[in-house]
Amino acid sequence: MPRGNWAWMALLALLLSGCAAVPQQPLVENPDQEWQQRLDELYKIDTWEVKGKLAVRTHKRGGQANMLWRMEREDHSINLYGPLGSGRVILTRNREGATLRDQKKKTYQAGTAEELLYQVAGWRVPFKSLRYWLLGVPRPGVEYEQSLDGWGRLRTLRQSGWEIEFTEYKMFAGRELPRKFSLTALPGTAHIANDWLDENDQVRVKIIIKRWQF
Repeated sequence: MPRGNWAWMALLALLLSGCAAVPQQPLVENPDQEWQQRLDELYKIDTWEVKGKLAVRTHKRGGQANMLWRMEREDHSINLYGPLGSGRVILTRNREGATLRDQKKKTYQAGTAEELLYQVAGWRVPFKSLRYWLLGVPRPGVEYEQSLDGWGRLRTLRQSGWEIEFTEYKMFAGRELPRKFSLTALPGTAHIANDWLDENDQVRVKIIIKRWQF
């Protein structure tokens, strides 16, 4: 083989080795202790901005939207772009209730953001609990069942009539947080925690996170 071809192959091998996946961190010695440390840190966070995408599917219909969610303590602003073809929807929530404004600048009000989005756009998304699940922690004060992975992170969570499966984590702004996870409404139980959810409806929500800011 000509010397030039050998040089080319060597360069190609070097480039390919540089593109190899970064090896995963070794398992921690005490996942439960690591988990408790994560809880202590993440529960302190009360101001953030997260950008991502969510998709909702039921036995009748489905759709997806880009999401920009800003939280400052008890004040929330959730921008959804393109939910079920309805354009941009802006949800705001505070202690007094929830308000939704659609792309035609029509305004709707209800007691919760969950109820409001379902009434207007037909999406069932448990925002009240989701603000915690985004961080990879259970909602405080509500019973739950969980399983951890070998790094002391949530693998699965059952809470408020939903089963959450965390499939991928990533470092965001110095914190290891979920990047991909899915929510499935448990048959016969989700309507107990959410009056707006039909017990016979099959609901699945998938979420992909692109960016966090704290």
